[in-house]
Amino acid sequence: MTWSLNEIETLSRKAARGAGLSWGLAEEAGKTTRWLSAAGLPGPQVLAELLIRNDGADYDTLCPLEHSEGHWTAKGGTLCPLISGAALCDSAARLASGDDLHLGRTACPVLLLPYLAAAVGMTGTRLTVTWRDVSITLDAETHIGPHDPDALNAAVVDAVHITRAETGELTAPLTPGNRGEMPAETARQLTAFARRTYAPATSESRLSGAGAGLTDND
Repeated sequence: MTWSLNEIETLSRKAARGAGLSWGLAEEAGKTTRWLSAAGLPGPQVLAELLIRNDGADYDTLCPLEHSEGHWTAKGGTLCPLISGAALCDSAARLASGDDLHLGRTACPVLLLPYLAAAVGMTGTRLTVTWRDVSITLDAETHIGPHDPDALNAAVVDAVHITRAETGELTAPLTPGNRGEMPAETARQLTAFARRTYAPATSESRLSGAGAGLTDND
């Protein structure tokens, strides 16, 4: 089933918030999922997988810690790409200067791509990110080299490497679209997380008529 990008972003944002992310990270999760969907990648499916994986985990166990120059790991053993992605944006100038970054075990690495695209936009420096047999170069567009789809959409990888890209020929860029695919099961999973953000009804709210009720003219 295809969804509009606005619908995908809204549901993803609410789901991320329902899964316990801060409003700021939830906003970024919505934008990230929208970006991937527009690029023809399975953003909602990967986000749902990540939220299920991290459900109940403490932020401190998921965020990146630099234990040696350019090497990031997570206290809990697996980095969250949404949290690490925000840190990568903060490291845009560092990447542009030629410093390499190496992420240890990382969940759903494809979710890093929109953040790296933002870093490229901030600095104008082409970047390459690799994991397993996947190599992706980002400049004004996104170029994914020959790869195994299972590796591209991997649930977890042992390492992710980010470097300033060499000059040279690139594969054809991804073509942006204005709608994205979301299977019914993925929509159900994200909606279940989103429902956690809804305030439960109380006798006082019912008496006061809080909420839209059966009609909504706004």
